[in-house]
Amino acid sequence: MKRAHKRQKRDDWQNRRSDRYIARKIRQEKEGGFKCSHCKQWVVVGQYMGTSNRNHCCQCLWSKHVDVKKGDRKAVCQAGMQPIGLTFRIEGSLRSGELMLVHDCMGCDKISINRIAADDSEERILEIFNLSLTLSDGQKDVLNAAGIYIATADDRQTVVGALFGYGYNIHGF
Repeated sequence: MKRAHKRQKRDDWQNRRSDRYIARKIRQEKEGGFKCSHCKQWVVVGQYMGTSNRNHCCQCLWSKHVDVKKGDRKAVCQAGMQPIGLTFRIEGSLRSGELMLVHDCMGCDKISINRIAADDSEERILEIFNLSLTLSDGQKDVLNAAGIYIATADDRQTVVGALFGYGYNIHGF
């Protein structure tokens, strides 16, 4: 009996938390953006960013675990999602040149992939790329098992080209 009561209390708390989140999200969308849960900067959401929706900060590139399925905003976790690497969009069986951010949830270990927006910090994207080169073999194995292939040192020219144009000089990067 006590377990059922505790489970009901937990479910009630999660529903209230979800309701508060939805109300806050609606208010922020009306204001044209959201406050980053990691760096606390205001992140503008608009058409100029090159994608129809955004779920990560353009400065620190952290995201928030808000979706169970892409775009549904029904996740209970709500933890921060750290950017851990870059990958490329897969179209059919081919890799396109579009860079994607790979995020790891700090609350439940969910891995997600997000499109890079036009106003995302190129310097921070390069930092994420360089940090991803130091991922352990175990971390790479987890990502590979999920069908996510992190950009490697061999992809450096492609990453720089996708960010700055393919004639860009990468010396010093």
